[in-house]
Amino acid sequence: MNGILYPLCAGVAWVSLLLKLPSLLRRDRGPAAIAIGLFYLFMGLTFTISDPRVWAVLDRATGVPNLALLLSQSSVICVSASQLAALTFWAHPDEKARPMVRRQMWGFAGVLAAMAVLFAMADLTEEDTTTAAVRFAGQGLYSVYLMLYVTSFAVSQFMLIARCRKHVRTIAGPWLRRGLRLAATGAVGGLVYVTARYADVLARPFGLDPLRWELAARLGAGLGGILTLIGWSVPGWGPQLTAARAQARAYRTHLALFPLWSALCTANPDLALDPGAGRRAIRDLDFQLHRRVVEIRDGIRWLRAYQDPTSTGSATQAAERAGLTGDDLRAYTEAAGIRAALTASARAGVPAAPERPASAGTESDTGPDWLVRVSRAFTTID
Repeated sequence: MNGILYPLCAGVAWVSLLLKLPSLLRRDRGPAAIAIGLFYLFMGLTFTISDPRVWAVLDRATGVPNLALLLSQSSVICVSASQLAALTFWAHPDEKARPMVRRQMWGFAGVLAAMAVLFAMADLTEEDTTTAAVRFAGQGLYSVYLMLYVTSFAVSQFMLIARCRKHVRTIAGPWLRRGLRLAATGAVGGLVYVTARYADVLARPFGLDPLRWELAARLGAGLGGILTLIGWSVPGWGPQLTAARAQARAYRTHLALFPLWSALCTANPDLALDPGAGRRAIRDLDFQLHRRVVEIRDGIRWLRAYQDPTSTGSATQAAERAGLTGDDLRAYTEAAGIRAALTASARAGVPAAPERPASAGTESDTGPDWLVRVSRAFTTID
């Protein structure tokens, strides 16, 4: 598990940090952005060091057995500290947040110092790159070290969940709210890890084997870490995803409007700003979609001089017999009227002067979504 899930988490963390670097290098970066950058850094270190291969290299390079255990767990404490700092800077003005964050940092620094002292005094001379956290649980000073570590981590996770839930109710931005929910869910995974580590310490007096629930600990740490990483990164890439979805929707709308637009502009080329515009928009999609909607509206108004309400009766009756109802029936009826008016305009031979009606209808009757529905119905009429 450590050799698969943890490298995956490390990769996500390092990629997230690389994507964050441009904003971190800006002069106008805020303290919250720096805290989030540190969060990615320490997450990357946590899961990189926890990889058994890196663990073994560190032990050989330093000559200190299981030093990677202290380094990875210290990075976990720093992960919590950076998250709480970011949330503090979001919740308060800088002049109020800075002393609060400073006090938090002193508290975390005290925990790290105590962990280092206890680790140095504990008897961990036998290297174990995969199960050290479990293997030495319940043994002497390492148990005190482990209880200090998991208790500090548990407190920070409860604080993160509470603050994320509080900010979700007050903070602006849908993607930021989604990210905070994911970060809170990831903190729940951290609490699963904490519960397993408490159980590790208590297992020895009761004669239990902590390896029986070690999978839960690693899944809690790994999956919780991934959710937390995604949660903190969502505000950065989420808006781009929304924009991409909007562009894709605009492209589909532009494409769906082509049959109706083409028929109208063929009948009256003066309607089109660019008569050579094709089915697909390559550049300036928003402008081209706007122009296509405007030109279709102008074309429908122009055709009113040729419309005969009685000409759509048979088409409407046929649509009703086919089972069309509601907006589908309305769209088909309007499309049938346009088709009949185009036929009449072709017989007349000379385009009539555009008509300016007193009311062009509501936006829902002339908006892109409605015109797409009419255009699709138009293609089904012979």
